[in-house]
This record gives sequence, C-alpha cells and structure tokens, in this order.
Amino acid sequence: MKIKAAALFLLYLFLCKRYNKHKIIKGRGAMNTEKSILIRTDGNKDIAAGHLMRCLSIAQALHEKKVSVFFATADETSAGLLRTFFGPGEDYPIFILHSDYRKPDSETDSLISLFSQFHIGCLLVDSYFVTPSYLETLSEVTKTAYIDDLYSFDYPVDLLINYDAIIPENFYQQARRRLLGLSYTPLRKQFSRLQPTVRPEVKEILISTGGTDPCHAAESLLSQLIDSEESRDWCFHVLAGPMHSDRKSLEQMALSHPGLRLYEHVAQMAELMQRCDLAVSAAGTTLFELCSAGTPAVSFTMADNQFTTAVQMEAGAGIPYAGDVRTAKDFTSGLCRILYGLASDYEKRKALSSSMHRLIDGNGAGRIADELIRLLYSD
Repeated sequence: MKIKAAALFLLYLFLCKRYNKHKIIKGRGAMNTEKSILIRTDGNKDIAAGHLMRCLSIAQALHEKKVSVFFATADETSAGLLRTFFGPGEDYPIFILHSDYRKPDSETDSLISLFSQFHIGCLLVDSYFVTPSYLETLSEVTKTAYIDDLYSFDYPVDLLINYDAIIPENFYQQARRRLLGLSYTPLRKQFSRLQPTVRPEVKEILISTGGTDPCHAAESLLSQLIDSEESRDWCFHVLAGPMHSDRKSLEQMALSHPGLRLYEHVAQMAELMQRCDLAVSAAGTTLFELCSAGTPAVSFTMADNQFTTAVQMEAGAGIPYAGDVRTAKDFTSGLCRILYGLASDYEKRKALSSSMHRLIDGNGAGRIADELIRLLYSD
C-alpha cells in the first residue's frame, strides 16, 4: 500500500512539473506580445569598440524605460567584446549571426527570422558596412533606425541618428525622422548630471588610445612622459583592454613605474575621468565622455572617420587636436608639448573644462531611447 501511495505521489509530481513547465512556456509567449528592439552592431580589432559602447548606452536607456532589448552580432568575437562592457546585473541576450561583418547583405534572412521569433518591432543598426539594399530589405519587414557618422549615402530608414557637431545641410532626405547634433550623443547613464572639478595642480592623466591601438600611440607617449622632467611625477591611468596591441609591453613598463596603472574593464568610467586632471584620447566615444565629465583633454586621430570629430570638437569646445598618429611628423613630441602647456595653465584648463561640459550633457542616450520607443509603437 505504501509503495502504491509513493508511486501515485511521484506521478502527481511528474504531472505538476509538466503542467508548470507548460505554464512557463505560455507565460513567455505572453510576455513576447510586447514589442522588442534589436540592436545590430559589431566590434573587433578593425572596428572601434565605441560602436558597442554607444549601442550599449542606448540599450541601458531603453531598459530603464521598460523596453526589451536584444543584440545581434556577426560573430563570437563581437559578442564576447560586448559582454565585457556589461555592468553588474546586466545580461542582454546576444544572437550570433555567423556572418561576415563586412558583407551584411548575407545576414538579412537570419535577422528577419529573429524579428518574428522574438516579436522585434524595431531594428537599430550601427555598422559602416551596410548597403542601401540591406536597409531597404529590412525596412520592408520592421521599423529601422541607423547611427551614422560616415555620410556614405542617404540611408533609407525610419530614424536616422547622427550626433556630429556640424552636419551637411539637407544630406539626409530618405529618413522619415532625423536626430541630429551633439544633444543626441549616446553616453552611459553615469555621465549624466556630472559636475566638473578642475584642480590647480596636474597630478593624474588619463590615456585612451582605442580598443586596439594599432599605431602604438600609448606606448610611444608614455615612453616620453615617464622620462620627462615635467611629467615624471604624474600618475598615468591607461585604458588597455584585452585587444590592445601593446598590452604586454605596457604591463612590463608598469612593473618599473608604480605611477603607471592599466585598466581593462572600468565599470565607473565617469568617476575615473573626473579623478584625472588631464586626458589624451582618440577622437571617438571616449572624447565625448570626457566632455560630459568636464576633464580637459587633447584629442588625436588614428582612423579616417575620426578626423571630422576631432576638428569639430576643436572648433566647438576648444579641445586641442594633436594630429593623426599615422601621418603627423613628431606626433608624440607635439602631443607632449600640448599637455605641458595645459598643465602649466590652470585658467586655460578651467575654460576648456567648461566649454567641453557645455557641449555634451550626457543625456543623449535617453533622448534616442524615447524616439526609438515612439518609432516602435508608431503606425
């Protein structure tokens, strides 16, 4: 009798488990009646990590507004790099398309299958390799948005985002809605509502030369700064992630120079930036973050698409541009001279901090998120 009762009890547990499992699946289906946003982007040794960073900033803003966000990348390399930027508790689903990021037209069928499977109502694309046919094909299936800073062609999308300071008049005609200018610069939430502080004496320097630094700018610059009488007592905070070309040599340099500190994953970047008195940055996303933090900076370029940003930020905020590391004669020496000039002029640093902070307030990601949500639920 006891055996029979035990068997019946086990059968009851089995049926309950099946029933609950069925309920869970049905529950997920019900949740999926809410539209979601898919962000298509990549980052690797050839593509600046800033693409991933700005897309993640928008994803965070959407998440705060209770919108489900998914990512799609061409390969595991991009997906793995994206995951390194996730903050505590963040875990956005990432779909790997197993495509060639340089030939996105081959992935449209894979994306379209995701649209129906996960109730995607809007696609945000951040890729320099898109073609008109790629965007036209996807626009026939879902609402589309695109982040541009190359002006390759007039993008056939529902929403066009370009946060350059100066944008050619009437360049974009096909997009139904356009978000243009620095007020749409997508930065992480930690960069909103910051109050800059400029200290009289320069002691700490931030150096950011991109995710890969193929031109070895960081190593070359540090070699001069560390041995110079004017800067040997400075503390150097160097962003050198896992794909940085000189990571190992910088680690060796740090062993003999206690004032040199390397950072791979910085959760509180705004805090680190505001701790520093001066910064050197490639003209990408980090430069925009420095503006919001109000950290006096010097910019340089290492890719063709960075030149417009560097020139516009010099004109709009007075950020000194040290030239292109690939072509400028005596690039490192010239950059050091600019740094020493700023370090010796407290009033100039205060003015630079103020002009940078006025240019970018750190709320751009939220503004973009609002427009994406409006697009998501528009007819």
